[in-house]
Amino acid sequence: IYVPKIYWQYTGRRVLTMEWITGTKLTNLEAIKAKNIDAKYLIEVGVQCSLRQLLEHGFFHADPHPGNLLASPEGKLVYLDFGMMSEVKPYQRYGLLEAVVHLVNRDFEALAQDYIKLEFLTPDTDVTPIIPALAGVFNNALGASVAELNFKSITDQLSALMYEYPFTVPAYYALIIRSLVTLEGIAINVEPNFKVLSKAYPYVAKRLLTDPAPELRTSLKDLLFKDGDFRWNRLENLLRNASNSDDYDISKVLDQALDFLLSERGDFIRVRLVEELINSLDLASRNTFSNVRNRVGELLGMKEQKPTRITSTNSPEEKRAEHIQRIWQIIQDTPGFDAMQLAQLVPNLLVKPEMQKMGQQVASGLTQRAIARLVRQVLLSPEHSNGNGNGHQPDTKPQLSLPVPR
Repeated sequence: IYVPKIYWQYTGRRVLTMEWITGTKLTNLEAIKAKNIDAKYLIEVGVQCSLRQLLEHGFFHADPHPGNLLASPEGKLVYLDFGMMSEVKPYQRYGLLEAVVHLVNRDFEALAQDYIKLEFLTPDTDVTPIIPALAGVFNNALGASVAELNFKSITDQLSALMYEYPFTVPAYYALIIRSLVTLEGIAINVEPNFKVLSKAYPYVAKRLLTDPAPELRTSLKDLLFKDGDFRWNRLENLLRNASNSDDYDISKVLDQALDFLLSERGDFIRVRLVEELINSLDLASRNTFSNVRNRVGELLGMKEQKPTRITSTNSPEEKRAEHIQRIWQIIQDTPGFDAMQLAQLVPNLLVKPEMQKMGQQVASGLTQRAIARLVRQVLLSPEHSNGNGNGHQPDTKPQLSLPVPR
């Protein structure tokens, strides 16, 4: 990014005098190509720069039309004409981040509440009829994935919706829409399949995972938990998208996650995490026992008459295990991940009272399940379930039997 130098001695209250820049408009593709400049890369830089202006600094260029964005001879993106600037307050920035996350995850009930936070709707608005209307607009536009979202078409459809319900468009939002729609128009001229939101979401995911602001911590909790259940698919989606952000720091994510997990505010997560660990370890232990038993039977020349099926295909337990495996793979594949650094944290974590308590709870939960399973097996065994009423049990076939000698 390059911003022209300001000549303060020639600048006053009504006149801004800046350095003259020689460059090429991004819409002049032939000239840019002749200079071996990657126009698509510059557009992506522009999207990232706009996001940081909007959502980090809260002070943004509101008029990025083709005449105000140039490619310099050195291949940098140059911003011109700072006559139309606008501000976004902190609560509005967090609200916009939350709205993007809820939109991508099709959580339209939460999205309706975001519109109240962002002052599109008054707090006393009945959002009951608005929620399905939002679903109708955004589901049709999103299609199969966020990559298919066209910002301008969504804006047009949403504008029609705002006439039907009591929406009021704040001035700051009108300038944001102008800025992003204009930028997407330039991007589409360079790359017809370019979608602003698909390029923006990795940045949004990174902010959600790394920003310590209480508003985003709460939003992350609401995103990952529903009715007491942890939504592993959403964590997987967040990590995958965040890993595509240029300045994503996985070590920072892990450090903040551990700090939050071991804090007072992380108590609810520790409770849920213990439940998830018990479920996953219980499934793994049962599958391991089943595999070992069958293998021993094969080695002894025994054949299994009634194969044990621990879980059905695509059961919740199996899906959870698959998500965890993919999440671990995403973390390992993320640039900057250091397994040795993570291993060095383990001894320090194990002495933390919160971690020791979690370990005890997991061990207790697994023990209780094993005992309950043993009791069920004893009570449901043929000796207990097939009595003839005279104190005698009928002959039963063992589960595993030796082959009959010839």
